[in-house]
Amino acid sequence: MKNKKQSKIKIVLPVLFTFGASLMFFQADAQADSTQTTTSADQQVALTTNVNTTSQNTNYQSLNQSTDNQQDATQANTQTAVAGANDGVSLNDQDVQQANSKPVIDTNPGFSTNQYNVTATPVSSSNGTNGTNGAASLNTAGLSSWDINFLNSIHDGALNGWRQYGVLPSVTAAQAILESGWGQSGLATQGHNLFGIKGSYNGHSITMPTREVYGGRSFYINDAFRAYANNNESVQDHGRFLAVNSRYHNLLWQTDYRTVTRLIQADGYATDPYYASSLNAVIERYGLTAWDREVAEINTGHIDNLSVIGNQINIQGWHASDSYNSKMHHFIILLDGSTGKELYRTEVSGYYRQDVQNAYPNADISGWGGFNINIPYSSTFAGKNIQVVSRYTYNTNGEPNGGKDIYFNPISLNANTGCLDNMSLDAKTGTINIAGWHAADASLNKKYHFIIIFDGSKQVELGRFLVESGSRDDVAKAYNIYGANKSGFSLKLNFNPALAGDQIQVISRYSDSQNGEGNNVDYWFAPKTFSENRAYLDSLTVNGNQLHVAGWHAADQSIAKPYHFIIIYDATTHQEVKRQMVESLSRNDVQNACPNIYNDAQSGFDLITTLDPSLNGHEIQIISRYSDAKNGEGNRVDYWFNPVKVTIR
Repeated sequence: MKNKKQSKIKIVLPVLFTFGASLMFFQADAQADSTQTTTSADQQVALTTNVNTTSQNTNYQSLNQSTDNQQDATQANTQTAVAGANDGVSLNDQDVQQANSKPVIDTNPGFSTNQYNVTATPVSSSNGTNGTNGAASLNTAGLSSWDINFLNSIHDGALNGWRQYGVLPSVTAAQAILESGWGQSGLATQGHNLFGIKGSYNGHSITMPTREVYGGRSFYINDAFRAYANNNESVQDHGRFLAVNSRYHNLLWQTDYRTVTRLIQADGYATDPYYASSLNAVIERYGLTAWDREVAEINTGHIDNLSVIGNQINIQGWHASDSYNSKMHHFIILLDGSTGKELYRTEVSGYYRQDVQNAYPNADISGWGGFNINIPYSSTFAGKNIQVVSRYTYNTNGEPNGGKDIYFNPISLNANTGCLDNMSLDAKTGTINIAGWHAADASLNKKYHFIIIFDGSKQVELGRFLVESGSRDDVAKAYNIYGANKSGFSLKLNFNPALAGDQIQVISRYSDSQNGEGNNVDYWFAPKTFSENRAYLDSLTVNGNQLHVAGWHAADQSIAKPYHFIIIYDATTHQEVKRQMVESLSRNDVQNACPNIYNDAQSGFDLITTLDPSLNGHEIQIISRYSDAKNGEGNRVDYWFNPVKVTIR
């Protein structure tokens, strides 16, 4: 054994509805229940239907997505109020007026998705400069996709056959090609047995017909052959087969393919007199010696983790190499992956990795080539693509001298992720309750945390509020991101007409400026529309020419619309018959059933009125309307119940 010394990677909708058209010229799709019996809202709420709204977008953000959003918010009037834990904060009236003057824009509001790096690949592969990918290094001209996939499927097994048993990869690959017909033999397709080895493997076998010769005569019999989970297992087992049979020991650890093919034929592996020359032809035709070069000089490694944990960058990985001497020093150097500028270097001591030792037992250094270091996180690294260089050198200052380098693929320290845990209307308090978290590597030295309320329908900022970042140990456990343990936020926002009907977005911003401008990192959460509009007609009865209707109507967009009307509409002639202002009645049952709809507690109505005898036999339709005008016009929100045919005596 030549060894002298000696995981996760960060790779790092809205529609605004206005109801300004005259009732005589506009009728929404009927949405209602025509049941005549009186029923409580607790029983019937599931039967109600929203009208004049679109489906709401969920406010949840997946914790495993990744992105950055380039959308910019136009700043609202200098509104930087510290949000209290229990008191609701309000939008600035001037900002609301400016927003109301803007038209709805025909666009889907943009939002961020989580930007976080993926988990590292297993230790058996390398993302260093010496990594290869099976057939990628070979001459594959004229090969089918099947053939190329076959080469990829035996690559790792062929290399491991050398590392564990000393069988040259090019010869192993050529044997697999010839003996399995590029993996298309019956044994290969049914049991991944590429070399016709009999018996069982880990208790698994497959029975196949085979020709045997006894006394000069051929017979076909059924016999057991080893069965494998994949082609790589078959290739590795082939290496073991040669290693445990003493007659093949002379070919082990030989590095010249012609020597190995000559010896394997001379040792009696095959009776074909042209077996060695056939193997040589395959090796030369497809350049299989490229696989020999992968194992002949080892200089490979892997970064298992590069992420921010607390206030430090943690870097874990390994570097196995044949160009190593016990007098050398091991340095880890960090470069700006975009500019190549060196940011940091440090000498590291050996951190033993048994898994690496097992994979590269004959390298000058493998197991003791592991490293696990922590360095202070600073603005030098924040937001940059970090390229790790592992270097073996005789020089104590880390400059090159005698050893080998590996330049690993750059990894971004620009994680930016968040989750909106809650964004809901509490009708009892009249506030939108907002809570969630936002963690970002680039939030370093940005001590001001703002929650910005943005109208996605009109593409205008409604307000911004300075909040205190709260403790989130759950986020810190799940994500290695700077500031994850203090990434929480919460805000109670007083409900406002500007928040009803449009798509409202929450933006979490870290800034180095007290007004939220300057150097910032934002996370745009998906929009949510507060446009619930539910109702139920508890009863509709006609006694003589007297009409009695009772029910309830709760709507988010009823805010700032104090006038409640019940409108009688002739659905037969499509004309309004009459409208009457009513008192909104207390409905605790509705409040219990629909706690997140504005005005749910005062949503009831009860009206007795007369009908003209000319309406006998007509279908009438009840419309509940909230309006900001005493005549029922102006800005309004309607609910149209299903038509009911009436008989007037």
